[in-house]
Amino acid sequence: MDGGTKWWRPMLDAASAFDAPLMQRARGQVRVAAKLRAEKTVLDRLYQSGSGKARVPRGEGFEVVLLNTAGGVTGGDRFEVNVDVAADTTTTLTTQTAERIYRSTGENGEIATSMNVAENARVDWLPQETILFDGGRLERSLTVNMAESATLLAIEPLVFGRVAMGETVLHGFVSDQWRIHRGGKLVYADALRVNGKIAETLRSDALLGGAKACASLLYCAPDVEDRIDKVRGALLNDGGASVWNGLLAARLVTSDGAALRAALQRVVSVLRAGAMPRVWFT
Repeated sequence: MDGGTKWWRPMLDAASAFDAPLMQRARGQVRVAAKLRAEKTVLDRLYQSGSGKARVPRGEGFEVVLLNTAGGVTGGDRFEVNVDVAADTTTTLTTQTAERIYRSTGENGEIATSMNVAENARVDWLPQETILFDGGRLERSLTVNMAESATLLAIEPLVFGRVAMGETVLHGFVSDQWRIHRGGKLVYADALRVNGKIAETLRSDALLGGAKACASLLYCAPDVEDRIDKVRGALLNDGGASVWNGLLAARLVTSDGAALRAALQRVVSVLRAGAMPRVWFT
């Protein structure tokens, strides 16, 4: 009997190894570069791999639309976007749809965006909202190295569950890090970190006061002083804005994602020529 038990044990141990499923993880990378040709901004280079894709639709101006073909982000997924724009170019980057951060079994989903913006160039970073679901874990970063004469407009909308769908985010993790370097110097550093009991934490009046959506906005340009009054007017009661050292920063807080989109459209319209990218309305 003992001998038989010992003989079967290796087979049982081997079988138990198959009980723990090997989880699939999404990987995606996009590298895009823009250059000037005949006084127009055009695509210079494009590399894409895994679930990270990019499209350059026809139309006025140079626009790059980023896609995640995995359909969302969960624990262990890794996505990376690298942008290089040459001098005197104007580039708009956005996402095809809202990014969804699904429940994680423990690991963080990671999204890292980095940009190099040359002299007199402009980049508008206008992704659609990121939606955090209950149990989702997100670690995100935005790093920009820009020339002294360059212009940057950047937003990051974040929605904690869809109110229209009756969703509540009780637990989760969000880390959002911004680092902006201008002329080789760090001029803006911002960090958002919420961990654990998200719903309980965000009820604080010092944070969202029970609201379900928020966004950070940064405008780094020579004309920020001329824009602040218009930005504050466009915010209405959905946030506040400040100006210092050639930077304009705004915080938006709204009851839900729909109100946040409307507020962002109002504010962005006074900081750039034209409306939001077309994919925001499709």
